[in-house]
Amino acid sequence: MTVPGAAPRPDRAGTNPYLRATFRGAWAHLPVLLVGSVVVTAVTAVTVAAVVAWGVSPVLGGAVAVGGAAPALASLVACGCDVVTGVDVGVRDYRAAWRRLAAGAVRDALVPAVVGALTAVALVARASGGGTWTWVPAGLGTTATVLASVAWLVLVPLRAACPEPSGARAWLLALHLFARRPVPFAAAGVVGALGIAVSTTVSNGLFLLVPAPFALVLAAAFHTSPVREVLAARGTSTPDDTRPSS
Repeated sequence: MTVPGAAPRPDRAGTNPYLRATFRGAWAHLPVLLVGSVVVTAVTAVTVAAVVAWGVSPVLGGAVAVGGAAPALASLVACGCDVVTGVDVGVRDYRAAWRRLAAGAVRDALVPAVVGALTAVALVARASGGGTWTWVPAGLGTTATVLASVAWLVLVPLRAACPEPSGARAWLLALHLFARRPVPFAAAGVVGALGIAVSTTVSNGLFLLVPAPFALVLAAAFHTSPVREVLAARGTSTPDDTRPSS
């Protein structure tokens, strides 16, 4: 069991136990992971189809699609956190995670989505020859979009594992955790981006297989981050400290 406030130590083979648990648990929990992937893909597809049918602008439509898919993705990441920590999880747990996380997931996802949409408008204005002054909103918007997206990436597993902190403190904590250990979280982003790229260029059917690997890598990145150390130093409750056996 991991001591609260301490990052997990590598086992005798030098491998992080959470990474080992991810590989071991992926096959055992394949049914719930596949169900979660299908739900994420289906919700995203329905939301995008509705946006197209309503004739919403691409910028606003993208924000709506992100917000619509957020509860399904947050629930899948919550299941991924259970897999990574060696907890048995099933479809019933996926439904419970949806009920617990749905509202907050939408709110969190809309932050980078809306900021990104406003930034896209600023970039279009800049590209259309809006004047030198348009560099300011375009530059500020791009910076804000990157920071909000990075924070959201960390915030998804953080919300699933920790009831606290909330509000702006949670966003600042997410940025702090990313700054402390950016590579694992960046790897999760790369997995998601590559999955989407391959699905759009090779076969749309591959979209069904993208969410689960992304959720597992993101969950592993979160649990290998110094989240326990940081939360314990702030006197905040830590995630479930169950450490997977080696």
